Amino acid sequence: MQITYNDIEKLILIGRTDTTADKDLYLYFKTRDYINRQHGDTWKSHVASISDENLIFLFNGLVKLEQELQWIGGSVAGAIWVYNVISQRRLDNDYSIADFGLRNCNNPWVPFGGSYYGRRTITDYFAYQNEKGRISVIKADRYEKVLRRVTGRKFQRAAAIAELRKLTSNERGQAKAKLLENFATKTPRERLEAIASDTKYPPEYYPSEWIDITREQIENLPTELIKKLSDKLSTKTRGKWKRFAIALRELDDGI
Repeated sequence: MQITYNDIEKLILIGRTDTTADKDLYLYFKTRDYINRQHGDTWKSHVASISDENLIFLFNGLVKLEQELQWIGGSVAGAIWVYNVISQRRLDNDYSIADFGLRNCNNPWVPFGGSYYGRRTITDYFAYQNEKGRISVIKADRYEKVLRRVTGRKFQRAAAIAELRKLTSNERGQAKAKLLENFATKTPRERLEAIASDTKYPPEYYPSEWIDITREQIENLPTELIKKLSDKLSTKTRGKWKRFAIALRELDDGI
């Protein structure tokens, strides 16, 4: 079913009044909720030739009817399409018309066409949008930092593993014995810092005993150390190193 010009005239009349006193008008629209689900092109066609004043009254009428009759409209409600035309004609520079829609209709999509579930005033709406924008900037900045950080880390790990594979089993055994001797009196943190600062070999070059530490000890490590170790274990690992890598990733904030 389609909206008629007679419907438009009655909607404008409702928009002109300050109350819902004219019960006959509301009764007329009680079974015409399809009006609130017309295509946007339909509304554009019907409002193309009406005056600016009547366009605003039409918007007000749709807002009042949707609220009073509990019309279903959601993101395609008539008031949204009409307000779009109001915006195009630049009739709401102070957003007072939008404020009327926010204050007098519970549909979260009215008047701008985007869902908003906060307090229904234009002041609160813009406060929400500003905060949303601020958070988006923070997220974008964080994403850029993540990109910069992860660039090349898989290549670096692959290169380090390649260096490790050049060592014979005997050479690896000798290296492990020497590391255990040299770091015998060092703290777990100092041993992990040695792993993190190595630019040639991967963590697996070092004694796996060094990562026999508790979750609490891992949590107490400096954030930057956690990130460096996580980066160095950024690809497939096994055994203790896999468990250690998982624990690091869970604590890595990604930045």
